[in-house]
Amino acid sequence: MLLKIGFTSNNGCDFPAAVERAWKSGIINLSTVSATDLRYGYFIYPVDFKVGGQEFLTAAQLPLVDIMYTLSLSVRDLGSNGSAEIDFTENSYVIRIKLQDSRVKFTPSHGAGAVAPECDLAEYVSEVQEFVTSGISHLVGGYPVFEDNRVIDEMKELAEM
Repeated sequence: MLLKIGFTSNNGCDFPAAVERAWKSGIINLSTVSATDLRYGYFIYPVDFKVGGQEFLTAAQLPLVDIMYTLSLSVRDLGSNGSAEIDFTENSYVIRIKLQDSRVKFTPSHGAGAVAPECDLAEYVSEVQEFVTSGISHLVGGYPVFEDNRVIDEMKELAEM
């Protein structure tokens, strides 16, 4: 396997402190938290993204739902126009991906190597699906009320790709 995408759950970073207090006191209902809030303020975990020995992300602290969306959308974009970007709200770093035949080539905006690492499209799609499915399982497993949040339905639909 040339590609590995993963996250490490970190129970101390599921919610911003004020949100955690509001959730524990019943003020916030996790089944109705918006996609925007989930994408930018919740479940910030170390994420790794490695292709053919080149590390694009190493324990990068990212909102899990945001990276799940971004990766899923990259698969869709590869299929529709042959290229995509994985970008991050937190900084200017971008991972550009381009489909050439049945291979996906990855180029970072900073620190690109002499040769762009690549993997099969099928491997990329499979790894993204596994990452998203694992993320959904983690969120719903830790917080069953999330099963009722429309964001989870959207993520499941994206994971089917």
